[in-house]
Parts: sequence; C-alpha cells; structure tokens
Amino acid sequence: MITILNQAPDLFKGPKKLTCAVCGEIGESVEARMVRCNVRRYRQEHFRVERCAHCQSLQTERINNLSTYYKNYPIRNQTLDYFLRAWYGVLLKELVRAGLQKEHSILDYGCNQGLFLDFLRGRGYVHSTGFDPYVPVYNDPATLQRQYDWVISMDTIEHDEDPRQFFHRLNEFRKKGGRLCITTPRAEGIDLGKQEEYLHSLHVPYHTNVLSQKSLTKMGLQEGLEPSYLRATTYMDSWKPGTSWSFIETLLMLGGNEIDAGFEPPKIRLFITNPSLIIKFFFGFLYRKKWQHMTMVFGGRS
Repeated sequence: MITILNQAPDLFKGPKKLTCAVCGEIGESVEARMVRCNVRRYRQEHFRVERCAHCQSLQTERINNLSTYYKNYPIRNQTLDYFLRAWYGVLLKELVRAGLQKEHSILDYGCNQGLFLDFLRGRGYVHSTGFDPYVPVYNDPATLQRQYDWVISMDTIEHDEDPRQFFHRLNEFRKKGGRLCITTPRAEGIDLGKQEEYLHSLHVPYHTNVLSQKSLTKMGLQEGLEPSYLRATTYMDSWKPGTSWSFIETLLMLGGNEIDAGFEPPKIRLFITNPSLIIKFFFGFLYRKKWQHMTMVFGGRS
C-alpha cells in the first residue's frame, strides 16, 4: 500500500496506476506523497507527487489552472546580482570543463529575462542568444531557425509536461558534433519522506516532472547523444560568502521554507537567534553536499 500524507484517506483507494511522462511506462507508482507548495501565497495547497517504478522519476498531478500559479511568480524577480553571478560562475566553469569555448555559438533555451546571457556576454561569450516563448524580447521564432554549437537549458525541462518531446526539440537546435547541457533537479536524490528538506527541488505544482539521472541519460541515448559530463549536485553552491546551498537552504527553512524569502531582505533576527547561520554564511560550502540536482552535458554521436 502506498503511503499518502496530508490528505483524507477516502480520496485515495490504494496504489494508483501511473503513466510516466518521462519514460512512457505504465504501472503502479512505488511511492506517493502529498507535497505542499513552496510559494507563500499557495502554502496551504498540496499536490500529489508519485515516483515511477521503472525510471524513479517524480511526477506531480496535473492541474488545469497551472498558469494561475505563475502570476506574481517570485522567481521572476531575479536580477543578475552577487548571488547569481557566483552561481553562474560555477556553472560556467563546468561548461568550460565540458568543452565550451568563447568562439562557440550558444542558445539558452528557456532563458527567462536573459540573465545568464548577460553573464555570458560579460565574460566574452559574445555569440550567445536566447529563446523563451513567454518573454516577448526573447520569443523571436527566427532564433530557432538556426543551429548552435551549444544548446543550454537551465532548470526548464522539469516544468514541461512532455519532457521527452522537450529534449527532442532541444536536440534539433544542436549542430552536428555540438553539445547539449541540461540542468534540472535529480529525482534519485530526493527523499519524499523528508519533503520539507527537499521542498524547493520538488517545487509543486511548477515542477510537473522531476527526472532521474537514469531517465535523462536514456533520453540522450535515444536521441543519439552520450553523456560527456555530469555534476550531481547543484551549481548554486559557491565558496563565496552567503552563496553556498547549505546557507541558502537553512536561511529559507528558518524563514518559513518558502522561496519568497530568497527575494526579500534577510531578517537580521534570524542571524542573532541562529548562530549556525553565521557559520554557514562563511563556511557553508564545506558542509555535506546533497545529490538532488544535476548538470548533464551530452555530446553527439550524430
């Protein structure tokens, strides 16, 4: 019997048959939980998350009004600040290690306001462009009529209801011999039994599918791609003061565990009443790493 939390038992009659949007297999999910939203205005709302028995990916129940949840979405308040520059610096080092060069053409698919593009151009990667269907300045269809040396999609595939088609679409924008980079939460590293601890990786209902490393690798192989680089921890983990994931995670937890707190001025009283927060501010990068996020780069066989 699958354990269901935070929901009246008469609404669920035992295990539920799941058609996995990630691997396509049909069968009973091996695990299910009711998980709360980590956005403040929807904090009281819970959504069913299930784990596929075949690929271990996580799937959030589908809702008809998902667009409503994106209104006043806190993440849209991001700016290219000290924190993002530190995290983008970590990611850029990984990309360079995987073969990125300044003369390469780059497509950032799902670029939002284009902050990563601004960062790349400022570092000399001048052949960088972006596409985002929901941002007018970046939704020019002509951008998708070309192919690129590098196609990068940061924390986007988990928002798509059809991740296999999304991956296929990305691969079409890659030049022969080019690279494809995906950053996304990693399902194997998420413990549904400790959902408050992994709440921001689950990020329901926005993350409709959280892929496993196994399933993402398989998607690549099916497209004629092979993984050439993997980081199984978040790139949002820098040695610079205040930019380690351990510090950010603890700060959010102490502030109610809602992502809204990450875009608000820090509450000084939290540092006064929680001395460990000061330690993590300076030395958080040394704390134990979690494996709930991944950056995977694919090289083409074709």
